[in-house]
Amino acid sequence: MRWESEMRRLNKKSSWLWPSLGAVSLGCTVLLLFGLGWALKDAWAPAAGIALPSATPQPAASSGDWADKRELLVTAVGDSLTRGTGDASGQGYVRGTVERLAKGLGKPVKLVNNLGINGLEASNLAIRLDDEGYKGALSQADLLLVTIGGNDLFHVAQNGGSLVDGGDIDAALLQKRLVGLKPRLETVFRKLRALNPNARIVYVGLYSPFYDVPALRESVGAVIDEWNGYARRLADADGGITVVPTYDLFETDVARYLSSDHFHPNADGYARIAERVAQSLL
Repeated sequence: MRWESEMRRLNKKSSWLWPSLGAVSLGCTVLLLFGLGWALKDAWAPAAGIALPSATPQPAASSGDWADKRELLVTAVGDSLTRGTGDASGQGYVRGTVERLAKGLGKPVKLVNNLGINGLEASNLAIRLDDEGYKGALSQADLLLVTIGGNDLFHVAQNGGSLVDGGDIDAALLQKRLVGLKPRLETVFRKLRALNPNARIVYVGLYSPFYDVPALRESVGAVIDEWNGYARRLADADGGITVVPTYDLFETDVARYLSSDHFHPNADGYARIAERVAQSLL
C-alpha cells in the first residue's frame, strides 16, 4: 500500500512538471527571438534619411582585406566636396567618415592625405593622377574616397557666387554634354585602380542642389541620375568600387543641408554624407 501511494504521488507530481518545463522552454525561445530581432532592428530599419538605398555591392575580398590590418590608411581625392568647402568647421565628409569608421571597426583609421581641390574637374584629376606625389599618396592607402563630376556638369560656384535661383544652369545643354563627360569619369576610375589594385574605392555620387527650384528639379535630376548610373556601371565592371548615393539625403530639405552658396553642403549636409559612406563600408 505504501509503495502504491508513493507511485500515485510521483505520477501526480510529473503531471504538472512536464507542462511547466514546456512553458518555460517556450518562454525562453520567445525571449531569444525577441532579443535577436532587437539586435537586428537597425539592419532591418535603419534611421530615416541615412539608410543606404541602392549602393553598389560591397567590394570583393580582392579589393582589400581589412580583417587582419591593425590600422587602415585613407586617402581622399577629388573636388571641393573632398576639400570640405561649405563646412565652417572644415571637417567635411572625409574627417567624419574616418571617425565613424574607426568607431565602427574598433581599430585606428588614419587619414594619410586629403587631396581635394576646389573647382577640380575629372579631366584635371586624370592628369594629376600621373603626378608622383599623387601616386605615392594613393598607392599606400587601404581606402580611397573620391568626389568628382560636379564641376564637370556645373561650371559655377567656384568664385563664391550664389546659385540660389539656378539661373546659370541650362539643363538641355547639360544633357548634351554628358556624352563627352562620361569618358572622363571612366579614365579617373581606371587610373585609380591602376595606381592601387587592392584598395577599396568609394565614389560619392552626385546630388542635386537645385531640388527646390521647380524649373530645374526634374531636368537637372535626370542628368544627375544618368551620371550616377554610369558611375555604378563602371563600379560594377571594376568589382571593387562602391558608389554611395547621396541624392536622397538632400531632396527632402535641400536648403537645410546646403551652405550659403546653395551648392556645397554645410556641416549637417557633410555629416549625412559621412554617415552614409561609413554605413556602406561597415
